[in-house]
Amino acid sequence: MIQQLIAVDAGALSDLIDRLTKIEKLLSTAELSRREDWLSIPEAARILKCDPSTIRRKINSGELKASGSGKTRRVQLS
Repeated sequence: MIQQLIAVDAGALSDLIDRLTKIEKLLSTAELSRREDWLSIPEAARILKCDPSTIRRKINSGELKASGSGKTRRVQLS
């Protein structure tokens, strides 16, 4: 493999390093949701005592937070 050197403006490199540092800081303080906090659409419908189509409607309107797609779609109730 051939190594190639490129010229980069010192200011641009400094900005890039600053952005990377901010991203690393955000990632280090990020919180992950426990898997059990995310429910399938049928599970959420059972808990809320409604039809799964109601859950989908609430997801589409933004009332419920959802992740994934298709059969792997999960809903966060809290």
